[in-house]
Amino acid sequence: MASSAIAAAWELGLRLRELRERAGLSVGGAARAVGMQQPNLSAVETGRKKITAVNLGKLLHRYELGEQESAELGALRERAERRDWYHQYGWLFGEDFMRYVGFEHAAATLRVHESCFVPGPLQTADYATAVLTTGAPYNRLTEVEPRLEARLARQRRLGGEDPIELVVLLDEAVLRHRIGGAVTMRAQLTHLVAMSDRVEIRVLPFGVGGYPALGGSFHLLSFASTHLPDLVYQENLTSTTLLDRRRQVHEYAVAFAGSAERALSPADSREFIRQAAKEMG
Repeated sequence: MASSAIAAAWELGLRLRELRERAGLSVGGAARAVGMQQPNLSAVETGRKKITAVNLGKLLHRYELGEQESAELGALRERAERRDWYHQYGWLFGEDFMRYVGFEHAAATLRVHESCFVPGPLQTADYATAVLTTGAPYNRLTEVEPRLEARLARQRRLGGEDPIELVVLLDEAVLRHRIGGAVTMRAQLTHLVAMSDRVEIRVLPFGVGGYPALGGSFHLLSFASTHLPDLVYQENLTSTTLLDRRRQVHEYAVAFAGSAERALSPADSREFIRQAAKEMG
């Protein structure tokens, strides 16, 4: 099962919160019982702050946890301490995006709806460079190369011993925008055709009219661990957002499913993309 430090910290925090609530304690009460500051424990429970082995042991003792589950939580704490490949890019990206990359690295399934750009995991190097230099004008020129490096590194999750399951819905507009020019775009579309043997790619042609996810691009992450809920990630020109509230995430899941019902089949989508590549000029 794929894992990451960020996902491990989040799972640890969620499980500690469940244990605290089961024990009938407030955040402040639990913090005082083990000699922690309330803000620190709150941050631990959201996965945004690490906890020492000593403080974890005190909490588990206060919650009267059994040996097996205590060992599981101890292992999560140790995993959360490790540095993953994406940590080296912490200077480059905002906190929400770094957390998203960590979650993506640990996810079992990624469902993506895109209305403007080919999703990062499926971008060619030339297409990604064009997006970074023209589609995101706020990027400094000195940041383009490391951003490209990080984007291509994320694509490793599509292979290996435990590859992520990727399902992509593409609005036809994604195939028609000539990002980087005709040559770059034709190569990108050809790459999508090749990747469609390993990834489920489905197109929403202009002819389908409106559909539930129209106008909004988002990523929907699911995890193998039963302790982790689904997440939604969105980004726009100047900000990024991670959503984990069950009702909100459910609405995105319903929108994705409804849109998938109107999309072309994977086989028809492959032919549609192949034809779009031929028409690229």
